[in-house]
Amino acid sequence: MRFARLVVISLAILFVLLTIIGLFMPSSVTVGRSAEIDAPVDSVRFYTNDLSRWRLWLNGADTAYYKQLTPGTSGESSQIKLGSYNITVIKNDPKYIITLWQGEHTGEQVSRIELYYNSANSTAVNWSFEQQLKWYPWERLTAMLHDKIFGPSMEASLYKLKQVVEKRQITSQITE
Repeated sequence: MRFARLVVISLAILFVLLTIIGLFMPSSVTVGRSAEIDAPVDSVRFYTNDLSRWRLWLNGADTAYYKQLTPGTSGESSQIKLGSYNITVIKNDPKYIITLWQGEHTGEQVSRIELYYNSANSTAVNWSFEQQLKWYPWERLTAMLHDKIFGPSMEASLYKLKQVVEKRQITSQITE
């Protein structure tokens, strides 16, 4: 009985300590990646600002479950289901697209893909995910791993986007 009481008290103290440590951590986490693509902004926007074309470059999307939930895929409030995520367009501007990702077992995340002119034939792409965290200690502590979890997938996606856009760019130059 004494041992069980010691275990319960120890677990309660550990929970309180982890909660206090977690409260000192930021209430949101942002993971970002960038890439430079040798193509004009309009060529990159063709793939980034229309959810139906994300399957061509988003890591794992070519084999994931896909369903279009609204008639359009590029306007505000457009929605698709991709794998276990519902993705909704919040804002679609020529310079950026902001989407809300709602997973079945994860919190909501806001994605922002920004396009910048580097030169006449070069585009910088900045892609970020931001998630607001609850007070739960496990959520705050695991947020430290978000960069390791999402970063490599984002890098692979941007690399694939670069390949798809630059290949299309070369193909269109050859046919002209």
